[in-house]
Amino acid sequence: MRNLAILAATAMAMAGCSNSNNIRLGATNYKGQPLSAVVARLGPPESQETNAGQKTYVWNMGQTLWPCRIRVTMAGDVIDAYETTGDPNICGTYAGYAG
Repeated sequence: MRNLAILAATAMAMAGCSNSNNIRLGATNYKGQPLSAVVARLGPPESQETNAGQKTYVWNMGQTLWPCRIRVTMAGDVIDAYETTGDPNICGTYAGYAG
C-alpha cells in the first residue's frame, strides 16, 4: 500500500514536469493583446476555427490523463477571451484572465 502511494505521488509530480511546453504563465491578462502574445508563450496553436466571424485558436497541453485545452477567441486582431478547460492541476499552469 505504501509503495502504491509513493508511486501515485511520483506520477503526479512528474506529470507536471514531463511536457516541455509546461510553462508558468501566471495570471496574465491577454484580453486586448495580439495573438502573438499567447503564441510567444505556448507556441503555434494546434487548430483554428471560425464561428460567427470570430476566430478561435486551440492548444492542447498536458498529457492524455491530465489534459488542458486552451481556447483563445479573437475580436478582430486582438484577444477577446482566453479560456482553459480540463484538469485543474495542469490548467492552473496556463491560467490567464480576461481582465
